Amino acid sequence: MDWKPWIISLTELPAARGAKIDASFFPPIPEETLVAWETEHGAEIPPLLRSFLEQSDGLEAQRGEIWPVLPLAKWEFLDCGCASPDPWIRFGETKEFRYLISLDGRGLVYRHETFGSNDEFFMASFTKYLEKVFADAA
Repeated sequence: MDWKPWIISLTELPAARGAKIDASFFPPIPEETLVAWETEHGAEIPPLLRSFLEQSDGLEAQRGEIWPVLPLAKWEFLDCGCASPDPWIRFGETKEFRYLISLDGRGLVYRHETFGSNDEFFMASFTKYLEKVFADAA
């Protein structure tokens, strides 16, 4: 997927324009860096999220108020078997929520309040998650 034109089209939606949700992209992550991260954590980055990173190391929106995709260096790998049998990656955040993607092979996106502890299902895929962000519904 060619992420930048698609995301730029999302910034042109009425909700994004009204909330002034822009998008800033960064240099892509080299393949060897992605492989090193996966090797270090013993987990594969979900394919859609990985393809995004191959084009941009993070995504900043609303002039830094929203980070739909944090730079890889700021990701948090969460492997707490007591709460979930599969690990998670905390990969994005807004003022109110932190966003996690499950590494169970389905690529489901969850969120939890920044000052809370309960996770809740948010979207069925990374692309649906980005659509919500730019619809000012994240």
